[in-house]
Amino acid sequence: LTNIIYIGKVFYKNEVYEGEHDAIVSQDIFDRVQTLLRDNRLNGGRNVRNRYGAILKGLLYCGACDASMVHAYTVRRDRRYRYYVCSKAQKNGWHTCPTKSLPAPEVERFVVDTIRNIGKDDALAAEVIRQAREQNQGRVTSLQNERQFLESELANLDKEIRRLIKSMGPNAEEGITTSRLAELQDCMRETEQNATRVRQELLELERCRIDEEHLATALSLFDPFWDNLLPQEKIRAMQLLVEQVRYDPESEMVSVTFRPSGIRTLCAEAGIGE
Repeated sequence: LTNIIYIGKVFYKNEVYEGEHDAIVSQDIFDRVQTLLRDNRLNGGRNVRNRYGAILKGLLYCGACDASMVHAYTVRRDRRYRYYVCSKAQKNGWHTCPTKSLPAPEVERFVVDTIRNIGKDDALAAEVIRQAREQNQGRVTSLQNERQFLESELANLDKEIRRLIKSMGPNAEEGITTSRLAELQDCMRETEQNATRVRQELLELERCRIDEEHLATALSLFDPFWDNLLPQEKIRAMQLLVEQVRYDPESEMVSVTFRPSGIRTLCAEAGIGE
């Protein structure tokens, strides 16, 4: 839908050139498709509005099934009861999951209280900061390895595209060559996008390096900060702070995994430690 090879052009080293092959899609149709895709990204790509303040939406998982738990509600006698239900149980039947569902207010309150308690316990805060730093460094190492792999892939794709362009002539099998060139350019574009994503994430991790003093301050101020947030702001704050929440039905334990730079980002947005 977006590859210019089909309108008789070639994308090479961030430049667009007229190709030596015939277009099989008109410029007008191609332009209209791009307009539709752009409009869809602007209007349809946003997250669905979280109407009922489900702060763990997209974060809570059933430990028994390793499946996400989706937010739902039921109305009884004009009163709304919110809960999170295991997506596996919802799809395959209650008998397939020992967790089934959890009352939303209780599990949300537990997660918030967990964060509150970290800010009130110096030893616990220090341990969270230590683990956050380790998690941060592990992610940096993983991204650096991914960046090296992607750079190698880009070099290989570049060589093959250049070879193929040189071979395109009157004696070439145009249909096969054009199809292969389109495939290579799609791979090149996707690889470049992934490389850009990796570079941006590495820069963000560097910008949000764990700083004990700022993190300790942010954690200690979480309690009054949280209480003054609007419902939609609480949802965003939780998305920044928490990577995942898992419920284990066997032990009835809830575990919270924090984002390495989440508290630092929230701290910066609130103007704490700046």
